[in-house]
Amino acid sequence: MLKLSFSSLLGFIVILIFSHSTFAQLTWADDAAEIVFENCTACHNDNGIAPFSLMDYESVLSNSGAIEAAVSDEYMPPWTADDGYQSYAHSRKLTPIEKSTLLAWLDDGMAQGDLADIPPAPVYSNEGFIQAEPDLEMIMEPYTSTATFNQDDYICISLPTGLTEDKKLKAYHKLVIIILHHCLVYIDDTGNYPTDFSGQCVGPNDDEGLIGGYTPGAVPTVFPSNGNDINMGITIPAGSNIVLAMHYPHGSAGEIDQTKIRLFFYDDDVEIREVLTYPLLSNWTFNIQANTQEEVMAQYGPIAQDLSVLSVFPHMHLLGEYINSYAVTGDNETIPLVKIPHWDFEWQEFYFFQNIQHVPSGSTFYANGTYNNTNTNPHNPNSPPQNVGAGLNTSDEMFLVYFHFLEYQEGDEDLNLTELTALPSSLTEVKVNEEAFINVYPNPASETVRFSFNLNSAASGSLYVYDGFGGIVNKVIDRESVAQGVSDYSMDVSSLSSGVYYYSVRIDGALKAGKFIVE
Repeated sequence: MLKLSFSSLLGFIVILIFSHSTFAQLTWADDAAEIVFENCTACHNDNGIAPFSLMDYESVLSNSGAIEAAVSDEYMPPWTADDGYQSYAHSRKLTPIEKSTLLAWLDDGMAQGDLADIPPAPVYSNEGFIQAEPDLEMIMEPYTSTATFNQDDYICISLPTGLTEDKKLKAYHKLVIIILHHCLVYIDDTGNYPTDFSGQCVGPNDDEGLIGGYTPGAVPTVFPSNGNDINMGITIPAGSNIVLAMHYPHGSAGEIDQTKIRLFFYDDDVEIREVLTYPLLSNWTFNIQANTQEEVMAQYGPIAQDLSVLSVFPHMHLLGEYINSYAVTGDNETIPLVKIPHWDFEWQEFYFFQNIQHVPSGSTFYANGTYNNTNTNPHNPNSPPQNVGAGLNTSDEMFLVYFHFLEYQEGDEDLNLTELTALPSSLTEVKVNEEAFINVYPNPASETVRFSFNLNSAASGSLYVYDGFGGIVNKVIDRESVAQGVSDYSMDVSSLSSGVYYYSVRIDGALKAGKFIVE
């Protein structure tokens, strides 16, 4: 009789698992599609800012080389913050399992698998992330960048709001041409700040109405709200202007931009908590010597009152390699805010925290960053390296950390910003594809939404619900058999934030999609 020791048995089990994973071929339908849909297609869709779509197997196949390189180097999906240091809402970082699965599929022949098993894809449109009708939309006149190799182009566009009464900003979204490096958005409550095409305009002072910023590919800025007793935002006074401080980098000369900004307001009777936006941490006095790697630091505080911090936005230029920001309380406890181990000038954004960070009075904010001004830095704008100080041009350097914050209220730290920053909805009629084999009701919904099928024969199907960012909210049906005739499925939406959600259905390979509203 054969007897196995525990260690031998464990080794045998490991061999069986390894053998199964070795010979069970990965497929697009069963393994790779869901990873791509949820993590890549928000930009890589037919109307997205990315240079090619990844909405189907054929397009992924034709771009497989670029995908493998970007995923291997963790350049894509674009998410530079360290999720192990702090947790953020709407993170795009691939998990280790997702990364290894996608790379293994790419290396294993990229088999398609059964067409009926491909998960339903997210839904996107050319209206951008927020498909509701904006309360106010403003568009700049076409502008041609005059940036040169040695001089970036900084201009300010002042757009009158035409508001005759104060409004409370809930969210905003900018639709931009990819030539823009970044834009800071200000409220000029005097209505007098001028449009400036001098090439050197960086906007009003940061303590004078800054509401946020934008870089191409960034998602909309949505201030936290639950549609009831939690409503945060920024008041836009009557008669004010919106000032867009635009930065066009070298390489954009001759390209035309016509940025559009879409504003979404709370109802007039809603009471809001005012959010402030400010670079609490900055250093404008450093000078990085040629052929050196140097550290730059900044601090702010101790602060005189408790703050609730919603987001953090670190900013450096081409020599940056690493940046870290945190707060230290009066009791010497550290509050991690952001760590970017490998700085990437091309991907910068406001990182909203998973939960609001309570920074008590007596705390001090800190930041430290490293700059590589040597030939080993492939992004160094100078060859040979030259001394670089703080300045406005891309070839200069900056050291800033912006924050969205407001006065603390008890319990703020328990608020989940993923739930409270859902994309806003417009409670107007939603058109449903009448030719589809599915009926979705009630629409809008508040407690439960129902999905009713009427099929001529039994079929294999999947039904996924996505949020406006392309993230999976619920797998109502996941590669299951749907019966002939009428079949009904329901989904509890009572815990979802109000907003627009998208259902995507695949029945025996046929794809249908639509949207519904949660009130």
